[in-house]
Amino acid sequence: MTSTSVDAILAATRRVIAERGPEKFTMSAIAEAAGVSRPTLYRWFPTRGALLEALTAYEGQMFDTRLREVIAAQRSAGARLDSALRFVVTYLDGLMGPDPIGAEPAFALQSLAASLEPFTRTLVRLLGDGMQAVPAVRRGQLTAEQAAELFMRLAYSHYLVPHPDPEVLLAGMRSLAGLSRRPLARAAG
Repeated sequence: MTSTSVDAILAATRRVIAERGPEKFTMSAIAEAAGVSRPTLYRWFPTRGALLEALTAYEGQMFDTRLREVIAAQRSAGARLDSALRFVVTYLDGLMGPDPIGAEPAFALQSLAASLEPFTRTLVRLLGDGMQAVPAVRRGQLTAEQAAELFMRLAYSHYLVPHPDPEVLLAGMRSLAGLSRRPLARAAG
């Protein structure tokens, strides 16, 4: 089995869990969604626990890989930070599906909580000096880690209670990051 097949199994696991919840998914449903046989699935992941553990590691790896791709093309620290902010605002939509909170709130919240620290570390590590673009970091009022966690929490809040226009949240995050000098227009009430 290739790593592509393992990736397909893990991606299928996330989709099936989003649809059915973590307590109701079956290994048969995962195998079918991934397009592999049950014996093949069990060869790689002998238990549900092993599959869920691998899924957690896979999600961290995907966040790292995609963030790295997003910021690689940017030359300046500010541009890397700007690209990273856009990425964190939109990343969860593709990872967890359109409504995991409604489908399985406990699992969705547990997944978000478990990913906060590793995603924050990844953001700081990959941005490096890009976090110095944040005025509060530059002035020593926040550490890079604290600022990155704040940005991740803002992105998570958008996912939990979606704003009708993610660009408004992104504009606010850019402003906090010192990337926008224009004041935000007030939302119509």
